[in-house]
Amino acid sequence: MNARSVGTSILMAIALFVSFAGTAHAGHSLGVGVHYLRNLGDITDDGAVDLNQNSASLLGSFKSGAGPLKVDGQVEYIFDYIGTGHEMWQPSVWGLFGNTLYGGVGMGIGYTNNEWQTNPFYALRAGVNLPLAAMGLDLYATYNFQSDKELENLTGEDLDSMTFAAILRF
Repeated sequence: MNARSVGTSILMAIALFVSFAGTAHAGHSLGVGVHYLRNLGDITDDGAVDLNQNSASLLGSFKSGAGPLKVDGQVEYIFDYIGTGHEMWQPSVWGLFGNTLYGGVGMGIGYTNNEWQTNPFYALRAGVNLPLAAMGLDLYATYNFQSDKELENLTGEDLDSMTFAAILRF
């Protein structure tokens, strides 16, 4: 399966999930937030490529589920992905288990510079949902596993990253 079909599959899954979520007998929430990404590889020390290990983004989320099982569809806008000078759109989908404290797995793929990334990312996520009157605050961390052969050939590093997010849920 190529990156374009993976990206299209993710977008279709999110669209189907959002369209049917309103008819399901499940709790759901919309969220907006910020996301900080830190690449773990030493991608700035090579000299051949001058990339930044830090990126920041805005995040939109639709979470739905029943009991401790949840599905979270997200779309993220990264302002300047790893210092390339290009923004990135990154849809992702997550399977989560738990309520106040939770964990789960997810996958997504980036769209930057008018093309889908070659490889999707796979991730582990752990978080906490804090109630705030009629809203909630969702704080979580992820560990993303992502390979990029071009970057690995230039610097010897991959795109594995640690991320932290805060989402205000309605």
